[in-house]
Amino acid sequence: MKIHFLGGVDTVTGSQHIIEANGKRVLRDCGLFQGKRKEADLINRALPFDAKSIHSMVLSHAHVDHCGNIPSLVKKGFQGPIYTTTATSELCSIMLRDAAKIQEQDAAYLNQKSNRKGLEPVIPLYTNEDAEKSLPFFRGYRYGDTVEAAPGMAVTFHEAGHILGAALTTFELVEKGRKLRVGFAIDLGRNELPLIRNPEVMKNLDVLVVESTYGDRLHDEPGQAEEQLFQAISKTIARGGKVIIPSFALERAQEIIFHLSSLVSKKRLPRIPIYVDSPMAAAVSKVFEMNYDYLDDDIRALSNIVGSAIEPPWVHFIGSVEESKTISDADTPCVVIAASGMCEHGRVLHHLKHGITNPLHTILIVGFQAQYTLGRRLVEGETKVKIFGDMFERKAEVIVLNAFSAHADRNDLLNYIGLIDPKKVFLAHGETDQRTSLAEALRDQKTGDVFMPVKGDVVEL
Repeated sequence: MKIHFLGGVDTVTGSQHIIEANGKRVLRDCGLFQGKRKEADLINRALPFDAKSIHSMVLSHAHVDHCGNIPSLVKKGFQGPIYTTTATSELCSIMLRDAAKIQEQDAAYLNQKSNRKGLEPVIPLYTNEDAEKSLPFFRGYRYGDTVEAAPGMAVTFHEAGHILGAALTTFELVEKGRKLRVGFAIDLGRNELPLIRNPEVMKNLDVLVVESTYGDRLHDEPGQAEEQLFQAISKTIARGGKVIIPSFALERAQEIIFHLSSLVSKKRLPRIPIYVDSPMAAAVSKVFEMNYDYLDDDIRALSNIVGSAIEPPWVHFIGSVEESKTISDADTPCVVIAASGMCEHGRVLHHLKHGITNPLHTILIVGFQAQYTLGRRLVEGETKVKIFGDMFERKAEVIVLNAFSAHADRNDLLNYIGLIDPKKVFLAHGETDQRTSLAEALRDQKTGDVFMPVKGDVVEL
């Protein structure tokens, strides 16, 4: 019995782990690595294993750093089932098509530059056709369901408290009469989030592989998110500015809409224009509406008041590029929610290009920003940033709201791991400082043997 730590180990993107038993290999997640363009492209094109050797795949959730390289996996010869929750399967049909569109658009943009320089053409990582070919392999299950992912490898799905459909997974391994329970808590969410139920505590684990994204810091409480949002918007509107919110189209956009719906229903927020400029966020919101049984009581209660807390009548979902351009050109007070969340692509770049030099405007950061992304540079206070190849002086105010995170913070992680009390803990999905800090705290807490694997490690269990 082995675990192969192949991606998303000492970084927070590109999650890939292989669980091996009885001569069979099951892949858990196949995500895109995100960061510097050239480095990311090289990593994403070279899967660190033979796709044909994978018996089946278990998918935790529909964020692209966990599912986004599935089309490459299938393209390279994987033919097994992909086990996940029903909601994740539905979301992946949106996310993978969108990821393919981005790959094709990026390649087309780079080829325009390459043609002028006489360079070799850039081939997209995968195409929409590749994404479409991967979708029939998905198999949807409910929380609590158990499936045999391979002989002697039973997998159970548990509520992750992270995003719609996200699952923690328990692998019950049996090999040559020996039994072992291995749990994966990547990604692990938080208690008391407004849309999603709390994470389930996995039981009787021998081994826990757990994220460490925020292993060295604490978040503000989720209950503070709405007030923080209100204060930031009110201040900006009062000075005549626009609020630009780079947002993940999946979960974060819906969470922001939920809080805005709550503020409007309480008459705390004036009826200013609120735009969701992301066709993918609009499509994801439809999936939320069809999966209310996955959601928390808070959203049900608010929907009873306003009709729909995810698609309220005062929120305008923008479809056409022309309408998007009109909004980005305007300087009147409004709220614009646009993807992508790390400001690396998507319509948010156009809004930033037109708004970043205006001191009246606010750029509201509501999610994790990976190293080398434009979002991280904004968070770190850089005043000169490049957008679409041009340099801009950042004069807009940047506000970071920490209450919105859907990842467990240091205390959440310590408490969750302590409740399980596994014999061995492997820390992954975190940068070096975060993993090191959490490892020290766990050793002080005397919670099992703690390990920090590096990419490429193969651990005998």
